[in-house]
Amino acid sequence: MIIHVKTFGTIKSLEEGIKPFSLEVAQSTSVSRVIERLNIKDWEIGFVLINGNRVTKEFILKDQDELTLVAPLAGG
Repeated sequence: MIIHVKTFGTIKSLEEGIKPFSLEVAQSTSVSRVIERLNIKDWEIGFVLINGNRVTKEFILKDQDELTLVAPLAGG
């Protein structure tokens, strides 16, 4: 199945940068497996959105889901 991945903020582990991309994953793949597959460190993810809704990293993806990985935000 195909999912669509976007990032928001600075996720240093991603060589692809912040441009959206599609990724083929197996059925019943969790968000945490995708993060692992992309070699992203856990501390680089502040929170996760699926189709605009906040979810946990244990969320099971479905075909054509839009996964948005949001880096921790700091302000001041």
